[in-house]
Amino acid sequence: MLLLMMFNAVRADAETPVTLQKQPLLSATFIQLSEQNSYWERDRWERLFDTFQTIGLRQIVLQWTLHDNRAFYATRTFDQQPHPPLEIILELAEARGIEIYLGLAADSHYWEMVKQPPQQLEEYLKRLRWRSERTAQEVATIANEFRAFKGWYIPEEVDDLTWRPAKERALLQQHIKQLSAYLKKLTPAGLVLVSGFSNARMSPNSYQQFWQDLLRETSIDMLLFQDGAGTGKLPGELRPLYLQAVRDAATANGKKLQVVIELFEMASESPFKASPATISRVTQQLHVAAEFANGGFNSFSVPDYMSPEGGALALKLLNDYHKHKGGGHLTTP
Repeated sequence: MLLLMMFNAVRADAETPVTLQKQPLLSATFIQLSEQNSYWERDRWERLFDTFQTIGLRQIVLQWTLHDNRAFYATRTFDQQPHPPLEIILELAEARGIEIYLGLAADSHYWEMVKQPPQQLEEYLKRLRWRSERTAQEVATIANEFRAFKGWYIPEEVDDLTWRPAKERALLQQHIKQLSAYLKKLTPAGLVLVSGFSNARMSPNSYQQFWQDLLRETSIDMLLFQDGAGTGKLPGELRPLYLQAVRDAATANGKKLQVVIELFEMASESPFKASPATISRVTQQLHVAAEFANGGFNSFSVPDYMSPEGGALALKLLNDYHKHKGGGHLTTP
């Protein structure tokens, strides 16, 4: 569950270009902004984007631009961070030819609030939707100045337990339908992305039908499915079944499926603690997902778990990933 995550170059020559073209490689990452990011100097952002380039990333999903009441952009509505980084991120993405999708309003209490009875849940989603619509209005005036801006990300992650009952499922569909329609009207050329994950609480057939209905009734363009390898909540032996379910649901609606490769190993959920995964596990995740992802491979997340920003183990994973790309020898786990 990405919303529960902590707030938080290296280059190898390719020895066999043919191998590079055939193996599945990361194409995108999430960035999860925290208050600390508001104090980063520009050169620190530039170093991070240099890392993105060496990896070969072509897309960024900014998980949110408003977290609780903290805005990471210039705003007249919410509490603006001292040095909002949104414009720097857009500038650097554009300079490097990287597409960017901007997340809207996220609530740190989301997983508690969605457990409310239907009447209270409906009111909560209405308030959350208003915050996202207001955020989108303000952010669009900034983002539309940049060619790198390609659309929106809805931060409300969709699981397979909360929304099983019919009333709750109808409220979720209504929420995403109205918000995605608003975003399409605001920026007609922009794509709308949403993410989800499975803890195997629905059967694969039921899960496929769940997403077929949701994608049919909304203006979502791409589903980002979290592979669950880092949280350990979706057993590896079941992962292909659920990947096929979401791939078939997306295909049935003419949508794209992007698989989110979790680059971490969770030690505890509350409070969240995790460390970078090993390259052997990450490459295994990529190969499993390769059969199903028709929209590329996202990741959660390069800044935290596969870059110098994440510490020694994250730098090691970055080094090993470059060797994997180039067909070189990996360091020992």
